[in-house]
Parts: sequence; C-alpha cells; structure tokens
Amino acid sequence: MNYVIFFLFSSAALILFSRDSYSEIYGILTALSVSLILILFLSKVTFRPFSYLLFFSISITSFLDLTEVLTGSHIASSNYLFYGLSFYTASIAYLNSRKKLTLFDSFKVSNPLFLFTGPIALFVTSIRHKSLSKRILYYLPFLTIGIFYFQIIGAPLSAYMFLINSTDWVSSVTFAIIFEIFVYANFCGLSLIVYALSGIFGYRIPLNFRQPFSALNVVDFWKGWHISLSSVLKELFYTPARKVVGSFGALFLVYISSAMWHGITVNFMIWGLVHAAVFYITVKVLKSKSCLKSIITLPIMIFGIVLGRLIFADSNTARLFEKLQFKYDGLNSILQILSVPTASKIALLLGLSFVLVELLLRNNKLVMKRNYKHLRTPLAQFFLLGGIVMLAMNVGGDYAIYGQR
Repeated sequence: MNYVIFFLFSSAALILFSRDSYSEIYGILTALSVSLILILFLSKVTFRPFSYLLFFSISITSFLDLTEVLTGSHIASSNYLFYGLSFYTASIAYLNSRKKLTLFDSFKVSNPLFLFTGPIALFVTSIRHKSLSKRILYYLPFLTIGIFYFQIIGAPLSAYMFLINSTDWVSSVTFAIIFEIFVYANFCGLSLIVYALSGIFGYRIPLNFRQPFSALNVVDFWKGWHISLSSVLKELFYTPARKVVGSFGALFLVYISSAMWHGITVNFMIWGLVHAAVFYITVKVLKSKSCLKSIITLPIMIFGIVLGRLIFADSNTARLFEKLQFKYDGLNSILQILSVPTASKIALLLGLSFVLVELLLRNNKLVMKRNYKHLRTPLAQFFLLGGIVMLAMNVGGDYAIYGQR
C-alpha cells in the first residue's frame, strides 16, 4: 500500500511539472496496462529468449521509426504509446531473466519517476522504518545537488547544440566535450533528484551515478556511469556469454547490445565497437606488470570518452564520417562558444570545474568514496543553493535526455 501511494505521488509530480500532461497520463496508463498484460499472459515464459525480445523491443520500434534513437539530443517521439518503453522493457527483461516477474515488481518498475532515469526500480528497498527527519537530513542534500546539476549546469548547455553541425576536428572535439558534460549533468542530476525524492518518501534506490570522472581508467568510469543499466547488461549478456565466448567476446556483445538498445544505426554500431576496443585495451594494460598503468590508462580513458561521445551524439552517418576525417578548419568553434548567452558560458565553466574536482581530488577523503560527499558539506550546499537562487531565473528550457521514449 505504501508503494501505491508513492506511485500516485510520482505520477502526480510528473504530470504537475510536465509541459505535456496529456502525454504523461497516456504513458502512465499504457505502462500499467502493459504490466497487467505481461503478468496475465506472459509471466510463465521465463526462458531467456523472451528476455532478449523484451530488451530489444525498443530496438525494433527504433528500426521501424516508431521511436527515436537515444543520442541525448531533444528528439522526442510523438507516439505516446511508447512513453518509457526503453527502461520499462529493460527492467521487465531483467526480472524475467532472474525469474522474478511478479505483478508487484512489474508495477514497481512502471513508476513514472523511474522511467527516465534508468531501470533503478529493480533495486528498490523500503527504509520507512527510519524516521522522516533522518531521511530528510540525509537525502535533501542530494536533491540540491541534483537540481544544480540538471538546471544550472545541464539546461544552459543546450545552447551549444548548434555545434553538432560543424565537421572540422576542433569543433567536433569541442562539441563532444561539452555534450559529455551536458549528458552527465542532465542524467546524473535527474537521477540524484529521483534518488533524493525516493529516499525522503521512504524508498532507497541505488545511486545511478557515482562520480564517474573520479576514475583513472575506462573500466572504473563505467562502474560509476548509469549503473542500473550496466546491471541489466551484465545479467542478460555478459554473464551468460562469458561462459560460451569468453570475456573478450562477452565484452563486445555487451557493447553491441547496448548500441542496439540506443538505436539501430551505423553510428551506434561504431560507438559500440570503439568503446569495446577501448575497454578491452584498458583491461589488458591493467593486467600487465607495468608500473605506469595509471599514466597509460588515463589518456586512453579520456580518448575513449571524447571519441565515444563524438560518435554517440550524432545520428547523421554522413556527417559523422566527415567528422571522423578530422579536418582542420581554424578555431571558429572557440569564437562560437563565446557567442552563447552568459548563463551557458557559466554552466560550461561550472561543469568543467565539477568534472576536474572529481578527477584531480579523487584521493581526497570527501571525494574518494564517490558518493558526492564533497557536495553535501554545509559550505558546498550553501554554494549550490546560492547558485540555484541566482541563476535559475536565467535558465532556459530543459528536458530529460533519456526520458524521450
């Protein structure tokens, strides 16, 4: 009963703050209907092929142009029937694979607050035994961080989206770096907001992001980036495939599957192969006896992240191939950066600063646990709240990058 109340609260909150309430209501009802259908007719089908069909259903709708690819750009599907389909079906696939597909669990993962922040509803536990005051005291700082990331850093960076059309290497790399910060601020910010609201309401969910830029290699980076989806990919692909094709084959299968989940395009296939190769090379270096491991793996990680985001962000294959020729055409992109509104320039400086703090201060006692403790101190909270008050009025539109389908 408590979770039903939380579900209703989540639905009301989403509808209240949505710019298109009709689509949200339609999507919520659709998710609930699908839950009932799955339980009534398909809950006995617990073999893995059904799990894969569920997981790749979003790939099928993407291939049929019923849903958009997930590059992170604001390209929302106009078909309300597919609201939240990507994370919902991934969650159901995970539950089916682990033979835990029940009515309550399928209802739980259809919570609208969870449908645009990843399959985190798979790992919900009740903490209602803790007093409300203790829950507020612990979780409220996460809410402040989430709002600051999402609204003060993420939203203004959308002003740089025009750079995606430039194909010279300076502009392409510049956009890739900015877009990486944008995706992080947007997605991590929303995840922290949902994490805080859930905790205050009495439900603990995993931190979907754990300071990914505190990593020294791409392996640790992915341990801190979209953790809930990584858990699904590990359950469905890596663990069973490793027994058949080994770690190397399983690794490539995970990235190709992730690429297909984001969208059936040549660009995403290239992204999957590039990231798999970077990951594999990093693993080999880490297993070596070299005393320079961290010195070697850090530039590999930076290279992989920037190149990967350059590929990931662009759904236009012809334009991507032109970018990958890395032609030099001056420093026009630097001048273009200065042409955006002041709020966007401030957001970029803040975003870069927060990423550098994670990286350069990773051994600091407040940073090393990778749970944003350095931003939960009284001084940091004062700074964040002040920034929200001073800058929020100057921020334009915003959207959830993964709440599009």
